[in-house]
Amino acid sequence: MGMRRHGGPTALSRERQKLSRSLRVLLGRTLSYLGRFKRQVVVAAILVLIATVVTAVDPLVLSWGIDLVLAPSSLFSGLFLLGIIYVVLRLTSWVLRSLYTWVFSGAQAGFVQLLQKSVYNRLVRADLSYHKSEQSGDVTSRVVSDTDTLGAGIQIIIDFSSQFLLLIATVIIMWATAPSVALTALIVVPVVILIVFLFGTVGQRTMLATRRALGHVSGQIAENLSGVQIAKAFNREEETAATLHKLNQEAYRHGFSFMMLMTLMQPLVRATGIAAVAAVLFVGGSLAVGTAPLLTLGEVFLGTILIQRFLRPLLHLSMMATQFQASMASMDRLLDVLEKEPTVTNSSKAIPLDPDSDGITFEDVTFAYVDGIDVLKDVSFLVNPGEMVAIVGHTGAGKTTIAALINRFYDPQQGAILIGDQDIREVTLESLHDTIALIAQEPYLFDDTVMENIRYGRPTASDQEVIKLCRLIGAHQFIEVLPQNYDTMLTEGGKNLSVGQVQMIAIARTMLADPKILILDEATSRLDAYSESLVQAAQEKLFANRTTVVIAHRLTTIANASRILVFDHGKLIEQGTHKELLALGGKYKAVYDTYYAHQSVDELSEEAIRVAQEELAGTHQKPQVKRTSRKGGPHGPRHH
Repeated sequence: MGMRRHGGPTALSRERQKLSRSLRVLLGRTLSYLGRFKRQVVVAAILVLIATVVTAVDPLVLSWGIDLVLAPSSLFSGLFLLGIIYVVLRLTSWVLRSLYTWVFSGAQAGFVQLLQKSVYNRLVRADLSYHKSEQSGDVTSRVVSDTDTLGAGIQIIIDFSSQFLLLIATVIIMWATAPSVALTALIVVPVVILIVFLFGTVGQRTMLATRRALGHVSGQIAENLSGVQIAKAFNREEETAATLHKLNQEAYRHGFSFMMLMTLMQPLVRATGIAAVAAVLFVGGSLAVGTAPLLTLGEVFLGTILIQRFLRPLLHLSMMATQFQASMASMDRLLDVLEKEPTVTNSSKAIPLDPDSDGITFEDVTFAYVDGIDVLKDVSFLVNPGEMVAIVGHTGAGKTTIAALINRFYDPQQGAILIGDQDIREVTLESLHDTIALIAQEPYLFDDTVMENIRYGRPTASDQEVIKLCRLIGAHQFIEVLPQNYDTMLTEGGKNLSVGQVQMIAIARTMLADPKILILDEATSRLDAYSESLVQAAQEKLFANRTTVVIAHRLTTIANASRILVFDHGKLIEQGTHKELLALGGKYKAVYDTYYAHQSVDELSEEAIRVAQEELAGTHQKPQVKRTSRKGGPHGPRHH
């Protein structure tokens, strides 16, 4: 929170402020997604183009009307007919544009939905390394904000065609009716070129920088809110707020620059329009007076209308250039996700994992998250089918990395990992994850009911199966006293439960999936002695004939493992049973003497397991378990 290097203003200022892909590539990818809605877009384009032609013609009717009124032999029938024509033209334009809005809105919404789905699917399938390197708020901004901006850009493409057609039609009408007026209109061209240049260069860079800055702000907000408890615990609220303030200032600076650019353009646009109209009135008025006028008053009026019609598309086109650049900047950010190919994928020859494949083999596995810094070094070991193996070691020894590699969240740089006789790189990821289940160190619950969070492990499970399993592992006791028991809604991450309760539900979810191979990464590290004893009492049934790898610091979790693998700085240095390793007098013995021995496993196991067995049998009522702390002091039980 506030300390990560890539989230600060300094990093942001170094980030590229230009598009990383060419405009042709970005536009091509955008149109490829829009191609799914080709029919709707074509219909919408035809409607708006016809409406544009109608809009370009209606000033002619007004001009004819003025000349007819001023004519010596003006007829009411002629004026009435011109009035009807004008009304019909305006109504036709309104109807066509309304139909265009209705048709195009459907295509636009479908385009945004398709793009959001594509980006989200890519994010779900992205490697863990990608998610670990990106701020969640920035990723969310790409899915929501950038897709919406690009959706607006699609409308700009059609509006651009409409405005360009209006510009061409206006020039043709001006040249046909009053060439002198058309020539006069050329005085605004240099100013318009300047506007287009400013919006197309300075505006583009400023808009892109603003989009990226806002993405960083979103990411920092999400991170700060996720870690607000830590900030409060260490009295770092002010520093956290200050870091976000710096990012906000960076976003504000870019946004202010763009606002100033817009503010500069407004007087320039108004002055250009006023100068153009004044020039037309001067030239047209001079040609409309005298004994032999070259222009009628209606034509002078038409000239003033057309010069504004000529100026408006030019200015709209320059404004659209900036909006278009903003949409392309959003597409550039989206393609950063869409073109990020996962490194862990099914090979072209991947086959489903054989249902009979069991056991885990590491063969000379070396792995590094960052090149040159090995987390595991030439690791080889075997977990036999149905065997329960515990992995221990100090923090950073590589224990969690082993769990990630077994699940193939990453691929090792060297060596191979086998399930049975099959290399996991040669089997489909779907079949691998159907066979292996992971109870992670940091459990996560969804914003749903307790029942559905557990049923996430096996969606076809009945309520009775879920309840039976919860009884077996001891979760039923606290679930049934929740406000709506199994129908209680959980907030994001299970914030309305205790840490131990969250872990119990995560364990139940995994057990419901009934995996052949089970990986527990510090799965009981957050449980108190009573809750842990309930889980341990059920393990004999749950882990029977199931290949299990337990990664833990607590002796109560690993003491009954058939083998213990001891890791130190990424290397497997010892293995054997608890008694064998103690007798060896090596690293495990040292760890045991300094850490495990103070957990009083004998007293905990003897008393707490008895209580748990009574609880599972339904003969015990909320026990008062005595246990010894690491310092040897007695403590009462902690109930949820």
